[in-house]
Amino acid sequence: MPQYRGYNFVLVKDEVVIVEPSSYKIVAVLPYSGRSTAAAPARTEQRKTTFSDRDREVIRKHVKARPVERERQTTGSTVRTEIRRGERLPDGVEIDAFPDEVYREAPSLREYRYIHRDSRTYIVEPQERRIIEEID
Repeated sequence: MPQYRGYNFVLVKDEVVIVEPSSYKIVAVLPYSGRSTAAAPARTEQRKTTFSDRDREVIRKHVKARPVERERQTTGSTVRTEIRRGERLPDGVEIDAFPDEVYREAPSLREYRYIHRDSRTYIVEPQERRIIEEID
């Protein structure tokens, strides 16, 4: 939405809150219209995914060594978003495949991807783009 270029935003539940960066005044609240997600939360909650301590250690060992992704910026202001388990990532967030070493040492992770933000790694279920677990 070009009319909000230069503004900060945050995703709150199913709404995008647009904020004027100098005054922190909310200038608009818009519905978040990502891909159809009506049935997604139920499927995600039904499918409990657990990772072993070994899986987590393999992720820490290989992902931490990779460069930290730069933060997105809008005309002079940094945009930060809070990431929570179970939430769907917006389409604009790039999801990475784990390094080959992770898949060799922990084959159970092959179907998952990740993002790395603020010294934390988040495991992502790529089909639904849902955060499954946080590794710090």
